[in-house]
Amino acid sequence: MIKNLKGKIANRLKNIYNDNKPFPKLRKETSRGILKLTNISAFNYGNAGDTVLPVVLRDLFNDTVGVAKWKGVHVFSYVNTKILNRINKSDAIIIGGGGLFLKDTNPNDLSGWQWSCSIDQLKKIKSPIIMFAVGYNRFRGQEEFEPVFKEHLNAFVSRASFVGIRNRGSIRRIKEYLDDECSKEKLIFQPCMTTVLSKIYPDLENYETKENFIAVNCAFDREKLRSKSEETLKAIARVVKKLAEITEIRYYSHMITDKKILRYFDELDIKYKLVEFSSPKEMVHEYAKARLVIGMRGHAQMIPFGCKTPILSIISHDKLKWFLEDISHLEWGADVQHENFESDLYEKALNIYSNYKKCMSEISVEQDKLWEVTLKNMETIKGVIEIKKS
Repeated sequence: MIKNLKGKIANRLKNIYNDNKPFPKLRKETSRGILKLTNISAFNYGNAGDTVLPVVLRDLFNDTVGVAKWKGVHVFSYVNTKILNRINKSDAIIIGGGGLFLKDTNPNDLSGWQWSCSIDQLKKIKSPIIMFAVGYNRFRGQEEFEPVFKEHLNAFVSRASFVGIRNRGSIRRIKEYLDDECSKEKLIFQPCMTTVLSKIYPDLENYETKENFIAVNCAFDREKLRSKSEETLKAIARVVKKLAEITEIRYYSHMITDKKILRYFDELDIKYKLVEFSSPKEMVHEYAKARLVIGMRGHAQMIPFGCKTPILSIISHDKLKWFLEDISHLEWGADVQHENFESDLYEKALNIYSNYKKCMSEISVEQDKLWEVTLKNMETIKGVIEIKKS
């Protein structure tokens, strides 16, 4: 029995993007080609970071492969005959970005991950399938995927023309579910497009100039799985209290639950400015300003990095560590499970804030590498789509 019934889908999708709503932009959109593409993504769960991903993805594809028209389908939407026909009229479907390999954001027995597409419907897709910058988002200690996940994943990778995974840690984990070496070799490292924001939008912000403040973000979805005890939250607040003595603190809230940490700030009488994002453009603008971002969310790590802003990640999910591994800067993280977490967080924050120009220079070096990988992959994707067109 399909768990995500129509009523539940309608209720969950009522506040997200659809083709009848204007799509948010980071710049003026211009026609750059002839392709017609369908983008399957999690356009918004009420999380501001998720609104940025499809915007940047589209602009990247517009610039590199040439797109005349986009159609959006939410990843939760059950792939029925109507959606299948829309997909097959496209020159390709682009699935991503985001941490779509997660079992409980959209529980279903069709795929076992967020895309509501059965194996039978997957086999009927005629257009090239491009997965782009998708991550394995299973939390530490979270229960295993249902058996259908492995079956669907093997069918999906076999069918897909390009499987771009956003960090090498995710590639390692996904390979564990694949049955043959050919499928494993199809997994390609494709960093999230937000990590190269300054390359895609060189004129959007002054990425080189930073203001004297520290931005902080904490995540509270699946709080128990993030190993965030009361003491951990108090430790974060104590660190922020010390940092507030040397600079301004701004708290960046991606969604309503992020503000839960603020009661701990208030108990310590910490002075801070609350910033809530109203659009993708505002989010990029704000993250480009900070001299340091201390973030627990993946978006509070990758978006500032993409803006050449120094980062210090509060690691409560392996995906944050995996990104730091990819850019060869594990020292830019403090793990909540570490016995010296509080002192580690404070000392690293102080060091990065004091040496932010050096960190920015190191970010530029690593961002160049990610951009080179991305451009190479875009050439591969362009070739796949052009072969289909011809």
